[in-house]
Amino acid sequence: MSTTTFRSHLLAGAFGAIALTAIPSGLVSGITAAHAETALPIIVSALQAKQLIAAGAKIVDVRSAQAYAKGHIPGAVNLPWQKLNVSESDGIRNEFASDATFEKEFGAAGLSYGDTILIYDTTALPGRAYVAFEYAGLGDKTHVLDGGVAAWSEALSTDPVVTSATDFKLDRKKDIRVDKSYVAGKIGASDAIIIDGRNEDAYADGHIPGAQALPAASLLNKNATLQSEPVLTALLESKGVKPDQEVVSYCGSGVAAANNYLALKNLGYKNVVLYDASWDEWSRDPRSGQQVSLANYTFEGTPNAGTDGSPQFLDEKQVKALAGDPKVVVVDVRSPSDFAAGHIPGAVNVYWDSTFDRDRVLLPAEQLRKIYADAGVTPDKRVVLFTRGGLQLSHSYTVLNVLGYKKVDFFTGKFEGWENGAFKRT
Repeated sequence: MSTTTFRSHLLAGAFGAIALTAIPSGLVSGITAAHAETALPIIVSALQAKQLIAAGAKIVDVRSAQAYAKGHIPGAVNLPWQKLNVSESDGIRNEFASDATFEKEFGAAGLSYGDTILIYDTTALPGRAYVAFEYAGLGDKTHVLDGGVAAWSEALSTDPVVTSATDFKLDRKKDIRVDKSYVAGKIGASDAIIIDGRNEDAYADGHIPGAQALPAASLLNKNATLQSEPVLTALLESKGVKPDQEVVSYCGSGVAAANNYLALKNLGYKNVVLYDASWDEWSRDPRSGQQVSLANYTFEGTPNAGTDGSPQFLDEKQVKALAGDPKVVVVDVRSPSDFAAGHIPGAVNVYWDSTFDRDRVLLPAEQLRKIYADAGVTPDKRVVLFTRGGLQLSHSYTVLNVLGYKKVDFFTGKFEGWENGAFKRT
C-alpha cells in the first residue's frame, strides 16, 4: 500500500473522504470541534484552522513570550514549548520536563482532556511542542497550523489572553519515547527503520549504524509550510521508509527528530517512536557503535608530501626498494583474516581495531607500545603503514604519533606487480 493510499484510509471518518473545507462556512458554527476534526490531518491549512476555531478548538501559541507579545492569533494562549522541556540534563539536551511541570503548564493554559487544540509556531513542524502534547495524552485531538503564524492572513492581536486555569492531571500519558537499548535492538531489523533528522554534514560525521538520513529541514518548503504529500512520499520511499515498518526517529538532541515524528504521524504512519536522547546520548557511549558515511579516501597527490616532516606517500617501486632494510618495517593495519589471506612480503600485522578496549576506549599508552613492540615495530624504525581505508590509516598514524614515532609514511597503492605475481600468503 502506498503512503498516499495508507493515509486516505486513515482520514476517512464521519465525513468519509469529504474535506471539511467543502462544508459551507455558515454550517461550521453548528459543528462541534470533535466532529470538525474528524476528516482533518494533524497539520491543517489556515482555512481548516479557522473552521476548527469556529467549532470551539482552543488555540495555543507555542512560541516565546516575546514573539507572542508582538502579535498572535486572536484568542491564543501562550505556552512556549521550552517550558515543557529541560534545556540540558547530564549532557543530554531537550528532555521532557517533569510531570509536575506538565500539569502546571497545561493547567495554566486552561487545557483539559477532551479539548480540541490548535497549536502553532513559526513552521509547519513544531515537533517539540507536538510530542509534548502527545506525551500528555492530548495528541489525538491536537492539530498544527501549516506554515506557522505567518500562514495566518488576518490581523494578529497584541492583547494578552486570560483563560480560566484547569486542574490538569497527567493521567492519560502516552510515552512515545524509547531508550538506547531499544534502538540498538532495531539495528538491522527487517520490520524497522531508523531515521536521522540532522543535516547531511552531521549525519556524515557519524550516525547510528544503518540509520537513513532524513533531514527535517528537507520536509519543509521555503515558506515553512509542509512539502506536498507526493513529494514527501517520494522522499520517504527513496530512503526505504515504508508505512508498515516501525520508524525510530532521532537526531542530535531530539528537536529535528520530533519534527520528523510529527511529519510521519501527519502522513498516517502509526508505528513511530522517538529516541529523544538521540545522538547526544548515543555518541558518548563507546560501546554503542557508530557509522561514518564519508566516502573512503587516500592521500595520493598531496602537495609537499614528506618535504616538511609530514608523511611521505610511497608508491609500489619505493616500497619495494625498502625491502630488506632492517630499519624499515611495513605495518599492515588490516584485519588478521585479511592479512592472512595475503600481504606485502615482510610486512607485520597490527590490526588498527586492536588498539581499543572492548568499550571502544583507546588502550593506555604502555599497552599500545607493547602491541607494536611485540610485532617488531619500535620507534627507532621507519614505519610504512598500509591499509585499504583512509579512516583506518589516519587512526593508526595518530596512535603512532601519540606514542612518539617520528618517521611514519604511507603506502596506499595496489598489490599488483609484487615478486612472483602475487603478494605473500601465510
